Amino acid sequence: MKIFFFIAALFLAGGPVQAQTLPDATRFSVVIELGDVSSAREWLDAGLPPDFEGSVIGTGVMIGAWEGNIPMMELFVARGADINKVNSHGEQALLLAAWKGRLDAVRWLVENGARLNRQGKEWAALHYAAFNGHAEVVAYLLERGADVNALSTNGSTPLMMAAREGKESIAKTLLAAGAR
Repeated sequence: MKIFFFIAALFLAGGPVQAQTLPDATRFSVVIELGDVSSAREWLDAGLPPDFEGSVIGTGVMIGAWEGNIPMMELFVARGADINKVNSHGEQALLLAAWKGRLDAVRWLVENGARLNRQGKEWAALHYAAFNGHAEVVAYLLERGADVNALSTNGSTPLMMAAREGKESIAKTLLAAGAR
């Protein structure tokens, strides 16, 4: 009878099988960065929360954005992941895609509900794209309505970031869009 209660308790608690099949934060990060969509799907099927955060970049959507992996982002969003979730560094998937210059990922995120602008003083995707010199991403974000005068946590604007990094053509683009 004790064995029955032990097995029943394991089953109700998710049991050791589920605990072994779900990744820790480090394994999750490595496997998702490598683009293993099938493992991600298996983990989600086994009960992994869609907004589970890895050890460095963040959620599956965030890692997908960083890597430019649209099928990965599609999978996590289809399973209920928050496309606008903020990681422990205050970043969202859109910022990470913009940082890396992943224009296709930026487009996908915006088309699927990622917010271009943030409330208050927060880093925005436009800051990240301007800082890293991703002219196509800057142009796309501006075209879609990104706030050209957004203020970061330290009060800097995308124009300040472009100027600081010597991105003259991006600074000119921002000025033409109304940057102060």
